[in-house]
Amino acid sequence: MCARILQQCEQLQGGREQLAAFLGAKRSELEEWLDARSGPPRAVFERAMELILAEHDRRAAREAAGVPKRRRSDRPSA
Repeated sequence: MCARILQQCEQLQGGREQLAAFLGAKRSELEEWLDARSGPPRAVFERAMELILAEHDRRAAREAAGVPKRRRSDRPSA
């Protein structure tokens, strides 16, 4: 479960380097957690959960404001 949450956080932060910096962790530690070889300390897990909850709140606010959900096909082409 921790690994899955951290994987979602990795996407939200835009990569492993950014997530490691956000969590205040070494990249090698983060890779162990992402690969489910060990679990993060409680403080790191709580920080990751704060990120997930903030994204949930952001999406709920957008929905309440009537902003339509984005689809993958809505992305501009390169």
